[in-house]
Amino acid sequence: MRTRRLHTPGGRPVDIVVDQEIGSGAEGVVYPVADSPHVCAKIYSDFDRSAASGPRLDALTALEPVTWGGDCPEHLHVAWPRTTLRDGKGQLRGVVVPRIEGTPLLRLLDAGARIELLDEPTWRTTFAIAARLGRLFDMLHGAGIVIGDVSPANVLVDRHGHVTLLDCDGVQFTDPATGTRFAGEKFTPEYGAPEALDVKGLTREHDLFGLGVVICQLMMEGEHPFGGVSTAVPPSTSVEENIKRRNNRLTHPDRLVPMADSISAEILPPKVRDLIQQCFEDGYDDPLLRPSGRAWSHVLEQASFELMGCRYNPRHAYHRSAPECIWCARIAGGFGDHFPPPADWVPPPGARPLPLVPVETAGAVMTRPPVTYPAPPWPYPRMPFVPVPAAPPAPAPRSSRKQALRIVVWAVAVVLAICLLIAIFGH
Repeated sequence: MRTRRLHTPGGRPVDIVVDQEIGSGAEGVVYPVADSPHVCAKIYSDFDRSAASGPRLDALTALEPVTWGGDCPEHLHVAWPRTTLRDGKGQLRGVVVPRIEGTPLLRLLDAGARIELLDEPTWRTTFAIAARLGRLFDMLHGAGIVIGDVSPANVLVDRHGHVTLLDCDGVQFTDPATGTRFAGEKFTPEYGAPEALDVKGLTREHDLFGLGVVICQLMMEGEHPFGGVSTAVPPSTSVEENIKRRNNRLTHPDRLVPMADSISAEILPPKVRDLIQQCFEDGYDDPLLRPSGRAWSHVLEQASFELMGCRYNPRHAYHRSAPECIWCARIAGGFGDHFPPPADWVPPPGARPLPLVPVETAGAVMTRPPVTYPAPPWPYPRMPFVPVPAAPPAPAPRSSRKQALRIVVWAVAVVLAICLLIAIFGH
């Protein structure tokens, strides 16, 4: 094991295991830290640039999110930098960040990968992931943080669907100690708000546009709402150009060339569609109208309780506003099963095999072996209507019966009294 020793600003030595790379990117390489399984070190590739970032990173490690926990003891909401790392000359070389287990959210947009990476690879889990992502954005915005580089590649998801934000060293914030504003360093154009594509400087509303895009991708099985070829002449083919021209597959399906296996926005709960309208239409010209992370989280959590279970596949779930199972409908249409049942699932007696066709995901063809479970007839047969017999009338309360008896007795007494008077005075 080959190590390199760096030091924290306080002089504490940190040994970096440089021959066991965890990951790499445009900014640097992530390595393990010797004898510290819960943290790792991000070492920057551009030493000159990292040296100039010293004040930013020192301020970043003193912000509120450094103390945040997570949804459970094994989870953290953010992989926030804990401290900076410097060499023997005092030059900044990297940061220490928590070591998080999980997979990039980007991979979960692939139906085949999702089956292997989640304990419960269902649409219901997708709602939970999206709701947690909205809550995380709301927490960061409440702490005065602008994420900037919104992308499913920068979000880690564990097997239970808990989410963690990565690459937090590039966020935009203001140092509360000095009042210095450190601008966001970059953003991913495919998730950038229309105003951010033309001007510099990122805002909370920029994050909310990207959040809407990521949530739509989660809900729509990886389909980017602005992805595709436009119907305009000449057509636009890039996501960035479609964002500029408001070519959205969910709110303006007529502006993009339809795809045979595209999923209709009608599968989404009505309140989710309302938020999409606010984000991409109302909020296109007025960014302040875009729904907050809290709004997304609230609506998605509520909608998850309104999902129905499918009688043909234990992993199929669909919103109660749909007349039947939307995933069975796609199977019947020849588009394969994005949520196949567990391998050990035993189909009901009398089930017949349903061959599955290849599923197109992320530009690659994934073929699954046929599984045996009830082939859903289409349309589904309806159960015959059986009228419910009317319930017998409830017995009158005891007090009512006594009152009626008193009235009868008094009526009889009055009649007898009248008859007696007639008999006496009639003679």
